[in-house]
Amino acid sequence: MILQPTKENINFIVSKLLEGQVVIFPTDTVFGIGCLAIDDKAIQKIYKLKNREENKSLLLNVANITTLKKYVKLNKLSESLIKKFMPGELSVILNVKGKTNLSPYVIKNDKVGIRIPNNKVLLEILTKVKIPLVSTSCNISGKSPCISAVEAEKIFGKNILILDTNMKISGKSSTIIDITGSNVNYIREGGISFSQIQKYLLSLQIVP
Repeated sequence: MILQPTKENINFIVSKLLEGQVVIFPTDTVFGIGCLAIDDKAIQKIYKLKNREENKSLLLNVANITTLKKYVKLNKLSESLIKKFMPGELSVILNVKGKTNLSPYVIKNDKVGIRIPNNKVLLEILTKVKIPLVSTSCNISGKSPCISAVEAEKIFGKNILILDTNMKISGKSSTIIDITGSNVNYIREGGISFSQIQKYLLSLQIVP
């Protein structure tokens, strides 16, 4: 079922997420499919819907840097990159901070992939839910990600809630970098080019 991003529908989506449902929502890059990051049962449903291997972890979405800092450890390098490129099309892999209530599907080797999406609708949902959301691109694993609600409905049917967007999305997946150590490990190039990141680090006289 496709819903327009009205205040009423956003609140409805929030209530369904809190009830443990999986929903499809827009980000600034592509449409994502997600649920509460503490709900193992809902997360397992995402893997099943996408035909995704369970050894592949899912990204964590948070509303702001303050929330991000509750879950991950930052150093000078990672904090500089986050302040420069978030909210936006960057996902970073960081070390988890102590014990959390996050699902083990989110954490891998004490690391977690995390991002702050630059999408007003999704940020409003994250703020209202007050719990991080896990997400992955809205597609069947190995296929191209959905860039519209109509496309998502064709793949996953009308029984799943799909929130439409009134904002432009890039159509490119987020760039992923690992900054768990003292250097940047470039994992996937997406909406932000690796050269943009390298140029920024050089401007700070930080070796990438």
